Amino acid sequence: MIYILKFIAAFLLPPGLFVLLGIILSVYLWRRQNFGRFAFSLSAFLTLLLYFSSTLLGAKLLGQPLENRYSQQQPASAQVIVVLGGGSVGSAPDGTERGGLMSAGAARLLTAARLAKQHSLPVLISGGQVFSDGASEALVAERILLQLGLPQEQIIVETQARTTKENAAYSAALCRERGYKNVLLLTSALHMPRSMQFFERYLGEQGIKVAAYPCDYTLNPKGQFNPRWLVPQLQAFDIACMALHEYVGMAGAFLQR
Repeated sequence: MIYILKFIAAFLLPPGLFVLLGIILSVYLWRRQNFGRFAFSLSAFLTLLLYFSSTLLGAKLLGQPLENRYSQQQPASAQVIVVLGGGSVGSAPDGTERGGLMSAGAARLLTAARLAKQHSLPVLISGGQVFSDGASEALVAERILLQLGLPQEQIIVETQARTTKENAAYSAALCRERGYKNVLLLTSALHMPRSMQFFERYLGEQGIKVAAYPCDYTLNPKGQFNPRWLVPQLQAFDIACMALHEYVGMAGAFLQR
């Protein structure tokens, strides 16, 4: 019974609701021939596109090639962990402080803190203030790392970067200044392929080797198909949109070579 209720609820809330409305509109246009085949075809195509991108099946087809591109490399030879910011909320309350990290940034930072403590590695946090109502991602992350018990001398902040390209460029400059030759790059698995494009380019120019350590996975790599994959879900739609964003960004990075 619970699965039936979940299926019904999926089409009463976005994005399933919009898929249902698209189906109704497409049927209406098909029955009313005076609107022409083009109107029906366009409506049906957009509805199908929305449905595909809001299912777990669509999210997996788009996101899994990105998340599976790199595996977690052992930090044995790394001299520093470079962790990329994943967004901040400037005025969000955080105990007695203000400013918090969005989910991706928090997941990356938690992984970085664990690795830094396990392997006694410094953490270079790269991320500036992207929007005027936000906060410097690196400064918020620095405060959290200190509260988690990581000593100040183990933390390096880079507060200028607003894009992945700038993350790589500014991190490369800091690594060169400090003499680092082996870097462990830590970011979300979906974001890793685009990040490696830029980091291998900018750090490679300085003779610095980059190893990938993806985290913050959104998809189960060993999940087996079940009917739930075909039901519209907001989480799946979010993953599909993020994956499309990464593909566009990777194409842009390739053209900027």
